Amino acid sequence: MSKRETSSEIDAAAADWALRMDEAALDGKQQAKFERWLSADVRRVGAYARAQAVLVHVKRAKALGTEFEPSSYNSHPLPRDAAEAIRPERPDRPVLTRRRMLIGASAVAASGAIAFFVPSDSAVARVYETGRGETRLIPLEDGTTVTLNTQSRISVSLDRAARLVTLERGEALFKVASNKHIPFLVQAGDMSLRAEKATFSVCQLDERPLEVKVCDGSVEMERSSFATRRTHVLGANVRATLSQNGTIIQRDVPPEAMERELAWQEGMLSFVDTPLSQAAEEFARYSNRRIRIADVAVGAETVTGRFSATNPEGFARAVALGLNLNVRSTPDGITLGR
Repeated sequence: MSKRETSSEIDAAAADWALRMDEAALDGKQQAKFERWLSADVRRVGAYARAQAVLVHVKRAKALGTEFEPSSYNSHPLPRDAAEAIRPERPDRPVLTRRRMLIGASAVAASGAIAFFVPSDSAVARVYETGRGETRLIPLEDGTTVTLNTQSRISVSLDRAARLVTLERGEALFKVASNKHIPFLVQAGDMSLRAEKATFSVCQLDERPLEVKVCDGSVEMERSSFATRRTHVLGANVRATLSQNGTIIQRDVPPEAMERELAWQEGMLSFVDTPLSQAAEEFARYSNRRIRIADVAVGAETVTGRFSATNPEGFARAVALGLNLNVRSTPDGITLGR
């Protein structure tokens, strides 16, 4: 049995990741390694968010002066004449490096004594995106996490007035950390969403109406135009879509159905009596290999099950076996027919 990782070890690893990502963007392999580390223990998400927040605080400390550098800062500075007498290879006191600052301050924050979300006066937006078939978990500095679905892009700005995420395209799941003083806002097209503490997803695709799903908490949904400005409050287990005429349509969704619809965050697609043509369209979001349906009658057949989102061929062969269909694989796709 492997030894359970201690909180100190998690804080140390989180500090290393925060510093590494602050110095340079991760490449594909490093990003995948980071996401595996993050998802292996729920405590790591909080530790990494704390480390990011503390790093912002440490970087702002440079405003103390042009000569100030956290990596060379000592917690007990000595007079100049005394400092010159100290042998460099045997310092009397340990140097307080940025890594030690992050680990120590993160541990204090984890104890509940302080909260280390220190937003800047004017935040610079950070952009995150995913490619086809990719999902990505993004911890924000305030403790919120965002999971991006395939081919999605967001920009994030955190400052003293608001925590703002703009969904430029695709789909994102938000688990919002509570902050009564700084609202969490999501902008998608001309739709604005506001939450204090909630879990909800927003989907904005060119060929579909805007859709919001609330898992828990509540979300204020507002559509702005020159003519009207009306707010809708969405509770837990609710799906809201923006119709073509601009009205917001709400429907209750059972928790188990909501869980199925958000299976994409685990790299899966879940169907219950779903027309085969609709399932094929969903797979097209995740893979360049298209599933083609031979005729309308085959497309009307329904499918139930849970499948890997990036394996359309495996899905097609399973469906063909269950529905007594023929499957033909070609270099540019897969065809299902009688």
